[in-house]
Amino acid sequence: MKKGPIIAIVVTVAVVAAVYLADRAPKSPENQEASIEETESGTEVNPLDAKVNEAVAIIESGSGSPMAAVQLLREVIAVDSNHIGANYWLGEFSMMSGQHEKAIPRYAKILRLQPDNVEVCVKLAQAYLANGQNEQATEVVNAFLASHPDEKTKEQFMPVLNEISVNP
Repeated sequence: MKKGPIIAIVVTVAVVAAVYLADRAPKSPENQEASIEETESGTEVNPLDAKVNEAVAIIESGSGSPMAAVQLLREVIAVDSNHIGANYWLGEFSMMSGQHEKAIPRYAKILRLQPDNVEVCVKLAQAYLANGQNEQATEVVNAFLASHPDEKTKEQFMPVLNEISVNP
């Protein structure tokens, strides 16, 4: 398969995830009092969310330094260590660069803040597997499935469960 379609798919998934997570950032006291900027269309944008969006755009476009994007995300974390978007993208960029051990605490933090987040739990389990920590991946999956026993949730974990069974 050529690189072009793969890049297009990755960019599409990243944009969808960014849009999905943008409105789900928890409101810490720092965030609530942070000044809200208004865009030209009149839509209010939290400055921390704007930095996250800028960082994602840098990576997706390939127009800037990946480290500049990571620095923007770290700046957001310095202001709000629980910022869902910044933690998510730091985890994603860590996985993309093969630094699975750095993705684990990012996804784990999001899961603590959003214990019903299936997508992040799957990503955490995948990060553990990629880091050779199969036992931890199994524990995360089993704990999540114990508190979310429905079939739909189990279906979402099937790729991870299959990988765990292949590489016990």
